[in-house]
Amino acid sequence: GALLGAVLGGQIGAGMDEQDRRLAELTSQRALETAPSGSNVEWRNPDNGNYGYVTPNKTYRNSTGQ
Repeated sequence: GALLGAVLGGQIGAGMDEQDRRLAELTSQRALETAPSGSNVEWRNPDNGNYGYVTPNKTYRNSTGQ
């Protein structure tokens, strides 16, 4: 399970350029901060057509709502 995910993730990551990684990182931050658990938040690079999505699970909010 985890090993297969790491191998596949590494192969997918190798095909991403710097802009793809930046879009994925920004989308991950936005998804973890604002998206409900289980919802897909998509990113898409208009320059090369690459895309992906982030699905937060078990999101957490502290007592101040952050």
